[in-house]
Amino acid sequence: MLIAHLSDLHVFTTQSETGESRADIAHAVERIVSDLVSLSPLPDLVVISGDLADGGTEDDYQLIRRLLAPLAMPILAVPGNHDRREAMHAVLGDRLSGLQPGKFLHSRVEADGVTLLGLDSIIVGKPQGALCSERLDWLENQLGYTQPLTFLVMHHPPFMTGNPHWDDYSLIEGRERFEAIISASPKRILCGHIHQPFHTLWGQHYSAIAGSPAFQYNLVPGSQAKPTLGNVPYSYPLHDCQPDGSVLVHLRHIT
Repeated sequence: MLIAHLSDLHVFTTQSETGESRADIAHAVERIVSDLVSLSPLPDLVVISGDLADGGTEDDYQLIRRLLAPLAMPILAVPGNHDRREAMHAVLGDRLSGLQPGKFLHSRVEADGVTLLGLDSIIVGKPQGALCSERLDWLENQLGYTQPLTFLVMHHPPFMTGNPHWDDYSLIEGRERFEAIISASPKRILCGHIHQPFHTLWGQHYSAIAGSPAFQYNLVPGSQAKPTLGNVPYSYPLHDCQPDGSVLVHLRHIT
């Protein structure tokens, strides 16, 4: 099974909420989609770990829907802090795979020995993320029956990045219980939010942050300073799940 991991598209129509998303972001996403559909074999699934929009208007999501239209494979997407649950669900709900009922935009997808669980980690109106008891209860229940290989998709990283600025703006609630819930076996955690590719082994769990085609930061290991915008080449990872349960991660560079 081949899984493409995208994140932090920050697509907007009239106004960028961050003020940092590139003016031609729609064209940049078109190039990514064009690259995805050129692959042979095609990915079996596309994962988007939040911030599809940069403001979350219904017009933004209509544009995102058009940009993603060439992708015939299922798409699992979770909201990020610049998304809006109601508008995202209203426009993309029937296009996103595995959406679960309820007030949070959680997802579950099963395919070829792999379970993917999408977690809604947003706090409305704040950049930080949280997993409250209700959301963690849902996760604990879902993990009661999973395939041998399990991916957890969320916008806010539950692990430390080594940069104090970003760590204060990541998952600020529910980290300890989340870690306890997933401790029974190794998981693969796919996140966004940081706008710079990053990989780590968090306990027994492979954990990765995807970059952003909208804007990326210079994250200098050990630095105490706020990250600055940088000219970092964009790439997205492909997770190639093998029959023995191992996963090969390849990068696709978009020039």
